[in-house]
Parts: sequence; structure tokens; C-alpha cells
Amino acid sequence: MNRSLASVIFTFLAFVLHAQEFIPASAIGGNQQIKYFIDQELIYPPSAYETGIEGKVAINYSVDEKGQIAYIIFRDKLTPDCDRETLRIFRMFEWEPATVNGIPVKDNGVFEVSFNIKKYNRLCKQRGYTLLLYPYEPQDTSLTIYQYRNLETAPHPIFTNEKINLAGFVAANLKYPDAAIKQNLSGVVTVGFIVEPHGRISNTYIVNSLGAGCNEEALRIVRMIKWMPGTQHRMAVRTRMSISISFSLEQGPDGNFNPNVKSSYGG
Repeated sequence: MNRSLASVIFTFLAFVLHAQEFIPASAIGGNQQIKYFIDQELIYPPSAYETGIEGKVAINYSVDEKGQIAYIIFRDKLTPDCDRETLRIFRMFEWEPATVNGIPVKDNGVFEVSFNIKKYNRLCKQRGYTLLLYPYEPQDTSLTIYQYRNLETAPHPIFTNEKINLAGFVAANLKYPDAAIKQNLSGVVTVGFIVEPHGRISNTYIVNSLGAGCNEEALRIVRMIKWMPGTQHRMAVRTRMSISISFSLEQGPDGNFNPNVKSSYGG
């Protein structure tokens, strides 16, 4: 093979490899969802908190073609309790596999959790709790995710006002985005998530997108809702759920378009 032909082949192979679109594996909902969930879920182990231990725990992991975790190896450890807390949170995530030109492939990544007492105190003040309270005992610890319609009792929202329902709560708290009003944008945003045994949600993501700030507003509202977890075999379990929020602009008697919101939930 002469040099000119070899050069052409090399250039062609480089072009083919560059043209391949690689999308790395990611937790469902993306990095923003990961950060939000860690902030909501993290409990600083008392053994480390009371002795002032701070630092970082890092996990090396692999996600296979089906979006399943193939292996987990600790890269940086802190204390046994901090390591366990990091692993507990990590195992609650669902994953999308990496792809090359749309074809699922294996991928590796690093998951980190920082333990900083000052930041943790600020976080607890912001979220309003230092412990995860379980409204139903006992809990299933297998991490199995159940479908909404296949349970003995399905999850349902808990509101401080017993007279309000989901539709009323959403209507009272949702702010129709200005950008959507200016664009006269109407439609439905569906948010998928998992109701955990402690009644908070994880793995939030947009199933049906609308845009102009509606996705972000729907996520904000859904994350405000507390739940009574679903049960199976008399244990609180993880349940796959979704909420659909309908954004619509209705023309009033004055000729102006006024926001109108409807909502529903299910599996």
C-alpha cells in the first residue's frame, strides 16, 4: 500500500470516528435531577457529623447497554457510614445507557457526594428536615419499582388542607410562565417520577415537553407535593408515577387570555 492511499484511508477512518455521535450514560432527568435529589435525600451520618468529619466519597461505576449498573467500585472512601449513605443514594437512580449513533453501548462514570457540615446545616434549614420520616412501616428495601396499578394501595398526595385535591393544589401554586403567555402557548407537560417509601419523589424527568418555561414550572410544582407511599405485601414500596399538567390560555370577557391549569396523576 502506498503512502498516499494509506493517508486517504486514515483520513477516512478519522472522519468516520469523528462523525459517530457518542452520548454518555446519564441518570434519568440529567445532572440537575441528580443534584436536586442528593440535596433532598442526603442524611449526614451522626457518627461523622458529631465528630466533625468532612470530605468526599467517590464511586466508579459502569452502565450496561440496558441501563443497568454493571459494577460499583469505591474510588474515594471517607467513613463506613458516609460510604454507605453515598451508596444508598446512588442505588436509587435509574439510568439511560450511553449510545453511539443511537445504539446503546456500555459506559463508565464517577458519582461523588461531598460531606460538608456547614453546607449541610444550610441545606437542612432550606429543606426543613434533618431526618427522613417514613409515614408507613415497614418499608421494602429491595429497591424494586412497582407500577401504579399493580399495588395493594396506590400512592396518593398528602396536603395540609384536607379539603384540597391535586387539581386545586396545582392551580393554587402554579405560575404560568410569562414566556408561555407571550407566545400564547398551551399544551400538556407530563412529569414522570418514583414515589419512594418515605413519600418523597426521585428520578424526576419530562415525559411530555412543552417549553417556554412550562417544563421547569411543572417540575417545580411536582417536587412540592408530598405523598403517602404505595404498598405491596403490607410494605411501603417504590412506585412509578406521572403527573400531567395542562397549560391553557382561555379568552375572558375582556378579550384577554387568562391562564387555566388542569392536572391529573397516575402510572
